Amino acid sequence: MMNDPLKQYQDLMKSIEQIGKLIKPYHQIQEMVRLNALEINKKFAAAAGISQVNPAIAAIGVSNIGKAITDAVKIPEVDKAITTGLGIPNINQAINLEKISLRKIAEEIQESQLPLSQSTAFERLKIVEVFKQQTDIWQKLIQPNEKAARLIELTMPQIREASVAWHSSLTQTINRFQEFKLLTEKPNLAARLLENSRVYTGFVESTIQRIEQTENQKRARALRISLRLAEVQLITTTEALSSIITAPIDDEVSDTRPLDLPIIQQDELIAVVESEDIEDETALIELSPAVHVYTLSRQVLLLITQCNEVVKVGEKPEIFKPTNKLLEVFTDLPWLLPASKQRFADFIDCLYFIFYEGAGKDKLRFLKEHGGVLEPGDCDLIWCIKHLRNKWLRHDADHGKEADIRKSWKELSAKFSWLGLQHAPLSQEHFRYLHCRLLKEADAFLQKILEKLIKSE
Repeated sequence: MMNDPLKQYQDLMKSIEQIGKLIKPYHQIQEMVRLNALEINKKFAAAAGISQVNPAIAAIGVSNIGKAITDAVKIPEVDKAITTGLGIPNINQAINLEKISLRKIAEEIQESQLPLSQSTAFERLKIVEVFKQQTDIWQKLIQPNEKAARLIELTMPQIREASVAWHSSLTQTINRFQEFKLLTEKPNLAARLLENSRVYTGFVESTIQRIEQTENQKRARALRISLRLAEVQLITTTEALSSIITAPIDDEVSDTRPLDLPIIQQDELIAVVESEDIEDETALIELSPAVHVYTLSRQVLLLITQCNEVVKVGEKPEIFKPTNKLLEVFTDLPWLLPASKQRFADFIDCLYFIFYEGAGKDKLRFLKEHGGVLEPGDCDLIWCIKHLRNKWLRHDADHGKEADIRKSWKELSAKFSWLGLQHAPLSQEHFRYLHCRLLKEADAFLQKILEKLIKSE
């Protein structure tokens, strides 16, 4: 029964065990980081003629893992994936990571000009922090407190379901990382590709707090629905990323992009339930524009994978190469929701890295002249993306000769008109309209490629 506190508490305990299974290998990674820190710091000291290592690292102490958790868990497949991938011995004690100064270590690495193979140890430290930040939040969410009775009634079912989604997503992603040794050889990229897991963890934390604080039952219902939506979206985004992850073909790792869609769709759901009396959950969800564009983004990623699979079966090279930037797009695009020029530029970057840079740049692999199936006249979307990025968002349209400037603005006006906007975007509504329209165009473009590929086989 949904209102049975004992049953809900028992279910929560199962969720705690799952979370504990992830917490344990995180502590094991810390031991590896400490050993690498000590070893590299000794080299710093020797090079400088100092007899002792950095006290901030040498003084790191060993602490016990929380007994209530470690006694209850066994190492699952995700534990094995992490520990095997990193070559970590089976240990039961952990390092107090707070005693390591990340900034100090980063400065010492930069000053020492160590080879990349040595500084990789500290890149691994960053991914340890990714795990630490998330597991700390999940532990806090499941800690009993003075509001335990109310938590059992209002939030324990949501925490349990959310933790299962987080655990499932992280396990699937880490297992894929293990196949290509990303945790050991490309830890910065691995941490970058876990961004939506970090965003989801923060979203769950803030939503649980909002549920606890609200007295409005309609608002509480919208909040619970938004949690379930985010759970499904996290899992489907993870599946999309897992389908394209491969051994990295470059070393570039970009900054993270703001992923605001879960919060925005939550606010949209709240606005709907407070203004309309809608009992059907599906009907309610369909009234959220953010949900609609998430679905479009997910469809675009699916079609990219399908196009690649069709040509690979035909023993031809992939149309859309899985560069680091493309992997980052698979992480970011579904939860990227631009409502300003700056955020819209992030979105256009994603499309550019898919359809132009990721497809061959000056030798676009979907064009017939380079072995593809399309004519240049089929590619209005590509020229639109390229112009928006290179003549407006990432470069100054007013740069160059006067005649060239007039031409750039005239072409830019034509691109806005092609997208259904008769002027430059000025408001949040304009940017969100362009976002949705471009996703629809991307969907149609990929559908055309896929149809022609299938016919040509």
